[in-house]
Amino acid sequence: MTRTKIALGLIGLVVVAGGGLYAHRALADRNVHPAPSASVSGATAKVIRTDLSDYWSETGAVGYRKQRTLRGTAAGVVTWLPKAGGLVARGGTLFRVNDRPVTLFYGSTPMFRDLGTVGLVGRDVRVLADNLRALGYRIGEQPAAGSQVGTGDAKVRVTGDDAVFTDGLKAAVQRWQRDRQIQPAGGVLKLGDVLVLPGKVRVGAASAKLGDDATGDVMAVSDQAKVVSVEIDANRADDVRAGQKVRITLRDSTVTTGTVASVSTDVKKDDNTPKVQVAVTVDKPAALDGLTSADVEVRFTGTTVRHVLAVPVGALLALSGGGYGVQIAGGALTAVKVGLFADGMVQVTGDGLTEGASVVTTS
Repeated sequence: MTRTKIALGLIGLVVVAGGGLYAHRALADRNVHPAPSASVSGATAKVIRTDLSDYWSETGAVGYRKQRTLRGTAAGVVTWLPKAGGLVARGGTLFRVNDRPVTLFYGSTPMFRDLGTVGLVGRDVRVLADNLRALGYRIGEQPAAGSQVGTGDAKVRVTGDDAVFTDGLKAAVQRWQRDRQIQPAGGVLKLGDVLVLPGKVRVGAASAKLGDDATGDVMAVSDQAKVVSVEIDANRADDVRAGQKVRITLRDSTVTTGTVASVSTDVKKDDNTPKVQVAVTVDKPAALDGLTSADVEVRFTGTTVRHVLAVPVGALLALSGGGYGVQIAGGALTAVKVGLFADGMVQVTGDGLTEGASVVTTS
């Protein structure tokens, strides 16, 4: 994994001899050698007031969001699998077990039992009712929240998250089963007939082969949207937050922007270095068209200082007595205190240094 740190070193010497001022300047980072010396009679640049940000880069991988592996919830043999890259929406077939379709329903509560007994109450019944209604089936009236169903000790109070398996809902299940050619079409939804997911999914790679046990891993699915996944050192996790903007450079050197969608709280070790996963969405998804998997460079912003005076790094002089200074064009050498380095500029403060002043710099 590549990390680019903005680590700048300064080497210089100021010599006062015979009333003449000569300076040697050089800028180096870990990959750049010191520049040739230059006299103070070189080019000039304006002192500007601006915002500066340092940054670091990591290698990210293009993929699809919210990838997960599906497995059947009832014993049987896998008899059909969809093609990778296809989309499955509500009511569509994810795969087939014993030649019986496993249907996609939307929701947040998984199915955990057979549903066929009139009077059953629960959130799983709500998932069934909501999905059949969304698919165009009339399910009849539902008891109001707060009402009680059943008799005697078997009475159950219906909450706002629940639905009741009514005669009308049972009839709707029968019609749906006939349309899906599910036999027997007796109005009983068997455990394993549906899988509940948050929404439409893209089919990924199959884990199973035809004839495999359906209760094992069957296939991968994901969101349709692409995402860039980046692993960063855990000690940098506090520097990255959801909503933060990043710059993404593709393999063809195309540059686009992205937004941090999430920062995982799960820490894993890669080569004994603690890492956390960061998910980045691309602001213009079309930039990733044609890419299903590729490495990209993601640049994260670190520290930002705002509304500060800045000069090119080449304008800095190392003073013989320690510290740094800048040479005002046509004027005096002015001692400065340096701050953040970023993109070839450096934050400076010093007596008499003002926005718009000209300073001598390397050409």
